Amino acid sequence: MIALLRSTDGQPDSRFEKYVDFLNDEGIQNITLCWDRFGVKNETTNRYYYKKESKYGLRFGNVSNLLGFNRFLLKELIRHRKEYKVVHAADFDTILPAIIMKVFFRKKVIYDIYDWYIDSRGLFKSKLRYLIQALEYVNIKLSDMVIICEDEREPQIMFKSRNLKTLPNIPNFKDRKPVLDAKADHRLKIAYVGILGSGRGLTNLIKLAGDNPEIDVEVAGFGPLEKDFAEADKRLQNLTFHGRMDYADALEMMAKADMIYAMYERVNPNQILAAPNKYYEGLYLGRPIVTTVGTLVGAKTLKFNTGYAVDENYESLQNLIDSTDSADLQNKAENARRLWNGKYRTYVADFLSKEYLPFILKNNKK
Repeated sequence: MIALLRSTDGQPDSRFEKYVDFLNDEGIQNITLCWDRFGVKNETTNRYYYKKESKYGLRFGNVSNLLGFNRFLLKELIRHRKEYKVVHAADFDTILPAIIMKVFFRKKVIYDIYDWYIDSRGLFKSKLRYLIQALEYVNIKLSDMVIICEDEREPQIMFKSRNLKTLPNIPNFKDRKPVLDAKADHRLKIAYVGILGSGRGLTNLIKLAGDNPEIDVEVAGFGPLEKDFAEADKRLQNLTFHGRMDYADALEMMAKADMIYAMYERVNPNQILAAPNKYYEGLYLGRPIVTTVGTLVGAKTLKFNTGYAVDENYESLQNLIDSTDSADLQNKAENARRLWNGKYRTYVADFLSKEYLPFILKNNKK
Protein backbone atom coordinates (compact mmCIF):
# COMPACT_ATOMS: atom_id res chain seq x y z
CA MET A 1 0.00 0.00 0.00
CA ILE A 2 1.01 3.62 -0.59
CA ALA A 3 -0.08 6.83 1.16
CA LEU A 4 -0.43 9.96 -0.98
CA LEU A 5 -0.38 13.46 0.54
CA ARG A 6 -1.67 16.70 -1.00
CA SER A 7 -2.46 20.13 0.53
CA THR A 8 -5.54 20.56 -1.68
CA ASP A 9 -8.69 18.45 -1.75
CA GLY A 10 -7.16 16.52 -4.65
CA GLN A 11 -10.28 16.88 -6.83
CA PRO A 12 -9.76 18.35 -9.32
CA ASP A 13 -5.98 18.00 -9.32
CA SER A 14 -4.89 16.37 -12.54
CA ARG A 15 -1.33 15.50 -11.46
CA PHE A 16 -2.49 14.00 -8.17
CA GLU A 17 -5.44 12.21 -9.74
CA LYS A 18 -3.39 10.44 -12.39
CA TYR A 19 -1.29 8.72 -9.71
CA VAL A 20 -4.41 7.65 -7.82
CA ASP A 21 -6.16 6.46 -10.98
CA PHE A 22 -3.09 4.50 -12.03
CA LEU A 23 -2.75 2.80 -8.64
CA ASN A 24 -6.43 1.89 -8.66
CA ASP A 25 -6.17 0.50 -12.19
CA GLU A 26 -3.18 -1.61 -11.13
CA GLY A 27 -5.03 -2.90 -8.07
CA ILE A 28 -2.54 -1.32 -5.65
CA GLN A 29 -4.18 -0.27 -2.40
CA ASN A 30 -3.70 3.36 -1.41
CA ILE A 31 -4.87 5.97 1.02
CA THR A 32 -4.97 9.69 0.28
CA LEU A 33 -4.65 12.43 2.89
CA CYS A 34 -5.86 15.79 1.62
CA TRP A 35 -7.08 19.20 2.82
CA ASP A 36 -10.75 20.05 2.32
CA ARG A 37 -10.59 23.84 2.65
CA PHE A 38 -14.27 24.41 1.83
CA GLY A 39 -15.87 21.64 3.90
CA VAL A 40 -17.61 20.00 0.93
CA LYS A 41 -15.86 16.63 0.61
CA ASN A 42 -17.00 13.33 2.08
CA GLU A 43 -14.43 10.89 3.41
CA THR A 44 -14.28 7.35 2.09
CA THR A 45 -12.61 4.20 3.34
CA ASN A 46 -9.30 5.29 1.83
CA ARG A 47 -9.53 9.09 1.49
CA TYR A 48 -9.24 11.29 4.57
CA TYR A 49 -9.56 15.07 4.81
CA TYR A 50 -8.25 17.77 7.10
CA LYS A 51 -11.41 19.78 7.71
CA LYS A 52 -10.09 23.28 8.34
CA GLU A 53 -11.60 26.11 6.35
CA SER A 54 -8.99 28.18 4.54
CA LYS A 55 -8.65 30.14 1.33
CA TYR A 56 -5.98 29.57 -1.30
CA GLY A 57 -3.31 32.20 -1.95
CA LEU A 58 -3.00 33.48 1.65
CA ARG A 59 0.77 32.77 1.72
CA PHE A 60 2.03 33.56 5.25
CA GLY A 61 -1.49 34.26 6.47
CA ASN A 62 -1.99 30.51 6.24
CA VAL A 63 0.95 29.36 8.40
CA SER A 64 -1.11 28.30 11.41
CA ASN A 65 -3.51 26.31 9.22
CA LEU A 66 -0.61 24.69 7.40
CA LEU A 67 0.90 23.60 10.72
CA GLY A 68 -2.45 22.12 11.68
CA PHE A 69 -2.61 20.28 8.37
CA ASN A 70 0.86 18.82 8.94
CA ARG A 71 -0.19 17.65 12.42
CA PHE A 72 -3.17 15.96 10.81
CA LEU A 73 -0.91 14.27 8.23
CA LEU A 74 1.48 12.99 10.89
CA LYS A 75 -1.34 11.74 13.07
CA GLU A 76 -2.99 9.86 10.20
CA LEU A 77 0.31 8.49 8.90
CA ILE A 78 1.12 7.11 12.33
CA ARG A 79 -2.40 5.73 12.76
CA HIS A 80 -2.18 3.85 9.46
CA ARG A 81 1.55 3.05 9.67
CA LYS A 82 1.03 -0.73 9.46
CA GLU A 83 -0.99 -0.46 6.26
CA TYR A 84 1.50 1.18 3.85
CA LYS A 85 5.21 1.15 3.06
CA VAL A 86 5.57 4.12 0.71
CA VAL A 87 4.63 7.77 1.22
CA HIS A 88 4.14 9.96 -1.86
CA ALA A 89 4.36 13.61 -0.76
CA ALA A 90 3.40 16.49 -3.05
CA ASP A 91 5.46 19.64 -2.49
CA PHE A 92 7.04 21.13 0.62
CA ASP A 93 3.57 21.48 2.19
CA THR A 94 3.49 17.73 2.88
CA ILE A 95 7.07 16.44 2.82
CA LEU A 96 8.05 16.92 6.48
CA PRO A 97 5.58 14.34 7.89
CA ALA A 98 6.74 11.93 5.17
CA ILE A 99 10.38 12.38 6.17
CA ILE A 100 9.49 11.79 9.82
CA MET A 101 7.83 8.51 8.83
CA LYS A 102 11.00 7.51 6.98
CA VAL A 103 13.32 8.34 9.87
CA PHE A 104 11.25 6.73 12.62
CA PHE A 105 9.24 4.06 10.80
CA ARG A 106 11.47 3.22 7.79
CA LYS A 107 8.93 4.18 5.18
CA LYS A 108 10.07 4.88 1.63
CA VAL A 109 9.45 8.43 0.40
CA ILE A 110 8.58 9.84 -3.02
CA TYR A 111 9.00 13.63 -3.11
CA ASP A 112 6.94 15.02 -5.99
CA ILE A 113 7.93 18.67 -6.54
CA TYR A 114 5.08 20.41 -8.32
CA ASP A 115 6.53 23.86 -7.52
CA TRP A 116 9.81 24.88 -5.87
CA TYR A 117 8.52 26.31 -2.59
CA ILE A 118 10.81 29.29 -1.98
CA ASP A 119 10.15 30.65 -5.46
CA SER A 120 6.43 29.89 -5.58
CA ARG A 121 5.99 31.76 -2.27
CA GLY A 122 8.07 34.75 -3.36
CA LEU A 123 10.80 34.26 -0.74
CA PHE A 124 13.45 36.09 -2.74
CA LYS A 125 15.17 38.13 -0.02
CA SER A 126 13.63 36.72 3.14
CA LYS A 127 15.89 35.09 5.74
CA LEU A 128 13.30 32.32 5.85
CA ARG A 129 14.46 31.39 2.35
CA TYR A 130 17.75 30.00 3.67
CA LEU A 131 16.04 27.96 6.40
CA ILE A 132 13.70 26.39 3.86
CA GLN A 133 16.60 25.74 1.49
CA ALA A 134 18.35 23.84 4.28
CA LEU A 135 15.20 21.81 4.95
CA GLU A 136 14.81 21.11 1.23
CA TYR A 137 18.37 19.81 1.11
CA VAL A 138 17.48 17.31 3.86
CA ASN A 139 14.17 16.44 2.19
CA ILE A 140 15.79 15.66 -1.15
CA LYS A 141 18.72 13.76 0.30
CA LEU A 142 16.44 11.55 2.40
CA SER A 143 13.81 10.94 -0.28
CA ASP A 144 14.05 7.67 -2.16
CA MET A 145 12.65 9.14 -5.38
CA VAL A 146 12.34 12.81 -6.40
CA ILE A 147 10.02 13.74 -9.27
CA ILE A 148 10.14 17.11 -11.04
CA CYS A 149 7.82 18.34 -13.78
CA GLU A 150 10.35 19.44 -16.42
CA ASP A 151 14.01 18.61 -17.05
CA GLU A 152 14.72 22.35 -17.22
CA ARG A 153 13.73 22.68 -13.57
CA GLU A 154 16.61 20.57 -12.31
CA PRO A 155 18.93 23.60 -11.75
CA GLN A 156 16.15 25.31 -9.77
CA ILE A 157 16.12 22.69 -7.02
CA MET A 158 19.92 23.08 -6.62
CA PHE A 159 20.45 19.78 -4.81
CA LYS A 160 21.17 16.62 -6.74
CA SER A 161 19.13 13.51 -6.01
CA ARG A 162 20.41 10.01 -6.64
CA ASN A 163 17.01 9.06 -8.03
CA LEU A 164 15.66 12.08 -9.90
CA LYS A 165 12.83 11.50 -12.38
CA THR A 166 10.81 13.80 -14.65
CA LEU A 167 7.07 13.60 -15.19
CA PRO A 168 5.64 16.63 -17.05
CA ASN A 169 2.32 18.09 -15.98
CA ILE A 170 0.44 16.12 -18.61
CA PRO A 171 -3.12 15.71 -17.29
CA ASN A 172 -4.89 12.39 -17.15
CA PHE A 173 -7.00 12.46 -20.30
CA LYS A 174 -8.22 8.89 -19.88
CA ASP A 175 -11.79 8.32 -21.10
CA ARG A 176 -12.28 12.02 -21.76
CA LYS A 177 -13.37 12.78 -25.31
CA PRO A 178 -13.73 16.53 -25.85
CA VAL A 179 -15.04 18.06 -29.04
CA LEU A 180 -11.97 18.76 -31.19
CA ASP A 181 -13.43 20.28 -34.34
CA ALA A 182 -13.60 24.07 -34.44
CA LYS A 183 -16.43 25.94 -36.13
CA ALA A 184 -15.60 27.68 -39.39
CA ASP A 185 -17.54 30.90 -38.78
CA HIS A 186 -17.59 31.68 -35.09
CA ARG A 187 -16.46 34.57 -32.93
CA LEU A 188 -12.91 34.45 -31.59
CA LYS A 189 -13.02 32.77 -28.19
CA ILE A 190 -10.34 32.69 -25.46
CA ALA A 191 -10.63 30.22 -22.57
CA TYR A 192 -8.92 30.00 -19.19
CA VAL A 193 -9.26 27.22 -16.63
CA GLY A 194 -7.27 27.19 -13.38
CA ILE A 195 -6.39 29.03 -10.20
CA LEU A 196 -7.72 32.59 -10.17
CA GLY A 197 -4.76 34.25 -8.50
CA SER A 198 -2.13 36.90 -9.08
CA GLY A 199 0.87 36.53 -11.36
CA ARG A 200 -1.09 35.13 -14.31
CA GLY A 201 -2.28 38.29 -16.02
CA LEU A 202 -5.90 37.34 -15.43
CA THR A 203 -7.27 40.83 -14.92
CA ASN A 204 -6.14 41.54 -18.50
CA LEU A 205 -8.80 39.07 -19.64
CA ILE A 206 -11.52 41.20 -18.05
CA LYS A 207 -10.20 44.34 -19.74
CA LEU A 208 -9.83 42.48 -23.03
CA ALA A 209 -13.47 41.42 -22.96
CA GLY A 210 -14.56 44.94 -22.10
CA ASP A 211 -12.54 46.51 -24.92
CA ASN A 212 -13.44 43.90 -27.55
CA PRO A 213 -17.18 43.10 -27.60
CA GLU A 214 -16.63 41.10 -30.83
CA ILE A 215 -14.71 38.32 -28.97
CA ASP A 216 -15.75 35.91 -26.22
CA VAL A 217 -13.87 35.14 -23.00
CA GLU A 218 -14.75 32.05 -20.99
CA VAL A 219 -13.25 31.41 -17.54
CA ALA A 220 -13.50 28.59 -14.99
CA GLY A 221 -11.68 28.08 -11.70
CA PHE A 222 -11.40 29.31 -8.15
CA GLY A 223 -9.16 31.57 -6.10
CA PRO A 224 -8.76 35.17 -4.86
CA LEU A 225 -10.05 36.70 -8.13
CA GLU A 226 -13.36 34.80 -8.16
CA LYS A 227 -15.30 37.92 -7.14
CA ASP A 228 -13.74 39.99 -9.93
CA PHE A 229 -14.76 37.47 -12.58
CA ALA A 230 -18.23 36.99 -11.10
CA GLU A 231 -18.81 40.75 -11.27
CA ALA A 232 -17.40 40.91 -14.82
CA ASP A 233 -19.78 38.11 -15.84
CA LYS A 234 -22.73 40.25 -14.76
CA ARG A 235 -21.37 43.37 -16.43
CA LEU A 236 -20.07 42.01 -19.74
CA GLN A 237 -22.18 40.01 -22.18
CA ASN A 238 -19.08 38.45 -23.79
CA LEU A 239 -17.41 37.19 -20.60
CA THR A 240 -18.71 34.00 -18.97
CA PHE A 241 -17.50 32.83 -15.56
CA HIS A 242 -18.28 29.24 -14.56
CA GLY A 243 -16.59 28.98 -11.17
CA ARG A 244 -15.44 25.47 -10.32
CA MET A 245 -15.92 23.04 -13.16
CA ASP A 246 -15.62 19.29 -13.63
CA TYR A 247 -12.42 18.54 -15.54
CA ALA A 248 -14.16 16.79 -18.42
CA ASP A 249 -16.39 19.85 -18.88
CA ALA A 250 -13.37 22.14 -18.62
CA LEU A 251 -11.61 20.21 -21.39
CA GLU A 252 -14.65 20.53 -23.62
CA MET A 253 -14.83 24.26 -22.89
CA MET A 254 -11.20 24.72 -23.92
CA ALA A 255 -11.65 22.50 -26.98
CA LYS A 256 -14.37 24.83 -28.23
CA ALA A 257 -12.14 27.90 -27.85
CA ASP A 258 -9.67 29.27 -30.38
CA MET A 259 -6.97 30.03 -27.79
CA ILE A 260 -6.15 28.78 -24.31
CA TYR A 261 -4.87 31.51 -22.00
CA ALA A 262 -1.71 30.56 -20.09
CA MET A 263 0.16 33.73 -19.11
CA TYR A 264 2.82 33.74 -16.35
CA GLU A 265 4.34 37.00 -15.09
CA ARG A 266 8.14 36.85 -15.05
CA VAL A 267 8.59 38.65 -11.73
CA ASN A 268 8.62 35.23 -10.04
CA PRO A 269 11.38 32.72 -10.99
CA ASN A 270 8.84 29.95 -10.48
CA GLN A 271 6.65 31.55 -13.13
CA ILE A 272 9.54 31.73 -15.58
CA LEU A 273 9.96 27.97 -15.20
CA ALA A 274 6.22 27.27 -15.01
CA ALA A 275 5.22 23.88 -16.41
CA PRO A 276 1.44 24.27 -16.63
CA ASN A 277 -1.20 21.71 -17.46
CA LYS A 278 -2.48 24.18 -20.02
CA TYR A 279 0.56 23.71 -22.25
CA TYR A 280 -0.18 19.99 -22.60
CA GLU A 281 -3.94 20.53 -22.70
CA GLY A 282 -3.37 22.77 -25.71
CA LEU A 283 -1.32 20.08 -27.45
CA TYR A 284 -3.88 17.36 -26.67
CA LEU A 285 -6.85 19.44 -27.75
CA GLY A 286 -5.09 20.88 -30.77
CA ARG A 287 -5.60 24.44 -29.52
CA PRO A 288 -2.99 27.23 -29.58
CA ILE A 289 -2.08 28.67 -26.20
CA VAL A 290 -1.35 32.31 -25.40
CA THR A 291 1.59 32.50 -23.01
CA THR A 292 4.46 34.73 -21.91
CA VAL A 293 7.61 35.31 -23.92
CA GLY A 294 10.80 34.72 -21.91
CA THR A 295 9.39 31.76 -19.97
CA LEU A 296 10.00 28.02 -20.33
CA VAL A 297 6.53 27.40 -21.72
CA GLY A 298 6.90 30.40 -24.01
CA ALA A 299 10.16 29.04 -25.42
CA LYS A 300 8.56 25.64 -26.10
CA THR A 301 5.54 27.28 -27.70
CA LEU A 302 7.69 29.32 -30.08
CA LYS A 303 10.05 26.43 -30.84
CA PHE A 304 7.27 24.16 -32.05
CA ASN A 305 4.93 26.94 -33.27
CA THR A 306 2.01 25.65 -31.24
CA GLY A 307 0.71 28.99 -30.00
CA TYR A 308 1.64 32.56 -29.17
CA ALA A 309 4.23 33.98 -26.77
CA VAL A 310 3.75 37.70 -26.03
CA ASP A 311 4.88 40.18 -23.43
CA GLU A 312 2.87 40.22 -20.22
CA ASN A 313 1.44 43.73 -20.60
CA TYR A 314 -2.09 44.37 -21.80
CA GLU A 315 -1.02 46.15 -24.99
CA SER A 316 0.78 43.02 -26.25
CA LEU A 317 -2.33 40.93 -25.65
CA GLN A 318 -4.51 43.43 -27.49
CA ASN A 319 -2.06 43.55 -30.40
CA LEU A 320 -2.22 39.76 -30.64
CA ILE A 321 -6.00 39.82 -30.85
CA ASP A 322 -5.87 42.52 -33.53
CA SER A 323 -3.38 40.59 -35.67
CA THR A 324 -4.63 36.99 -35.32
CA ASP A 325 -6.12 35.31 -38.38
CA SER A 326 -7.90 31.99 -38.83
CA ALA A 327 -5.22 30.48 -41.10
CA ASP A 328 -2.51 31.03 -38.51
CA LEU A 329 -4.74 29.63 -35.76
CA GLN A 330 -5.35 26.51 -37.84
CA ASN A 331 -1.64 26.06 -38.57
CA LYS A 332 -0.73 26.27 -34.89
CA ALA A 333 -3.56 23.91 -34.00
CA GLU A 334 -2.23 21.31 -36.43
CA ASN A 335 1.30 21.70 -35.05
CA ALA A 336 -0.04 21.16 -31.53
CA ARG A 337 -1.82 17.93 -32.45
CA ARG A 338 1.24 16.69 -34.33
CA LEU A 339 3.54 17.31 -31.36
CA TRP A 340 1.09 15.61 -28.99
CA ASN A 341 0.81 12.48 -31.11
CA GLY A 342 4.53 12.29 -31.81
CA LYS A 343 5.98 12.94 -28.35
CA TYR A 344 3.53 13.08 -25.48
CA ARG A 345 0.58 10.76 -26.18
CA THR A 346 2.10 7.79 -24.28
CA TYR A 347 4.51 9.71 -22.03
CA VAL A 348 2.53 9.39 -18.80
CA ALA A 349 1.67 5.72 -19.30
CA ASP A 350 5.32 4.93 -20.03
CA PHE A 351 6.55 6.78 -16.93
CA LEU A 352 4.00 5.23 -14.59
CA SER A 353 4.55 1.70 -15.84
CA LYS A 354 8.33 1.81 -16.26
CA GLU A 355 9.44 4.11 -13.40
CA TYR A 356 6.70 4.58 -10.81
CA LEU A 357 5.19 1.08 -10.68
CA PRO A 358 8.50 -0.83 -10.31
CA PHE A 359 9.44 1.45 -7.38
CA ILE A 360 6.08 0.84 -5.66
CA LEU A 361 6.17 -2.93 -6.19
CA LYS A 362 9.79 -3.26 -5.06
CA ASN A 363 9.12 -1.40 -1.83
CA ASN A 364 5.83 -3.12 -1.03
CA LYS A 365 7.30 -6.57 -0.79
CA LYS A 366 6.76 -8.34 2.48
